[in-house]
Amino acid sequence: MDPPHTAWRIDHLDVVDVRCWTRVSLDLPDGLVVVCGPNGSGKTSLVEAIVLATMGVSPRTPQLGELVRHGREALRVAADVHDPTRSPSGARREIGFAPGLGRRLMIDGVAIRQLAEWRAPGSVLVFLPDELRSVKGPPAARRRALDRLLEAIDPAVGAALADHQRALTQRNALLRRIRAGTADARGLDPWDHQLATLGAAIIVARRRTLAEITERFAHWLHALGGRDGGRLELESSSGLAEVADAAVEDALRDTRSRTRAREIAAGMTLGGPHRDDVWMGTGDHDLRRLGSQGEQRTAALALLLAHRDRLRDAGVQPILLLDDVLSELDPDRRAALLRSVEDGGQTVLTAADPEAHATAGARNASVISVRDGALV
Repeated sequence: MDPPHTAWRIDHLDVVDVRCWTRVSLDLPDGLVVVCGPNGSGKTSLVEAIVLATMGVSPRTPQLGELVRHGREALRVAADVHDPTRSPSGARREIGFAPGLGRRLMIDGVAIRQLAEWRAPGSVLVFLPDELRSVKGPPAARRRALDRLLEAIDPAVGAALADHQRALTQRNALLRRIRAGTADARGLDPWDHQLATLGAAIIVARRRTLAEITERFAHWLHALGGRDGGRLELESSSGLAEVADAAVEDALRDTRSRTRAREIAAGMTLGGPHRDDVWMGTGDHDLRRLGSQGEQRTAALALLLAHRDRLRDAGVQPILLLDDVLSELDPDRRAALLRSVEDGGQTVLTAADPEAHATAGARNASVISVRDGALV
């Protein structure tokens, strides 16, 4: 069990005008917290509020306006957070959002202008049963899941990802001007150099992290009833699978040179870390494309637990947010999942059945009952 000071924790949550919730204020104890109630009672919205309070986004929609309670002008979420990356560790995190005005962000009463400065990378890991994009979604969804782990482990990689996206946007804009005949192709040289340097750092970090979590992914996949032999690999869009880490930068620079004419014609950068994918499967069985719904759900949970283990190895334990996960698992898998979270960290689990966690063997869970957007 990890020492308490190394784990993220939400101690108190205030929610105003988020979906069905008008106003709620609740304490969240450490360990396993089960939020139970009928379908449509607001359980998932509390999970959403926790993600808002830590990451500033919703795990369900990119449009924050959809979260504002019908008939209201704005939402507000505030949380007292134990943040093991800060000294002192306690922090009052607040986010407000109004359509047309955007976000308002504060930490301990101090306004923060940029979301990137306010976000708490690695603080939460989320599973939603109707959202399996980290397995069966487009490549961007798998890259995003991996990159969020990288950002939490090493802020320098997070900076490289942000810088790469900015350089990519500038290069693509230049490619379109060159195609239109209003710019010179020689102007691509500095962008090509920058994308090669930053892209190499990202690719090497992704490779390293996938290698670090593959064994844990395989372990949890098997423990949750999936097939043996689970593995994860980076699929390169630039044909770099066999290129050694030390040679990736030169290979990317060569790729930019060889594909320049095609990229000018297309008006976009055709290969690089922004188009890579993550292969996920067991043996040669590709779970992304060939896995059943149950296999993909199990893989998504195994991936989440592998990420949790890697973050713990880095020195901090995230909060797990598991929405309606037990209803989709058989009794053995329910028991295995609950055993996996009995580790001293905070886990918020939602369930329609108030006894689901107990019948699966959970001990010492704190139960919060909700109905129609109110505490019972």
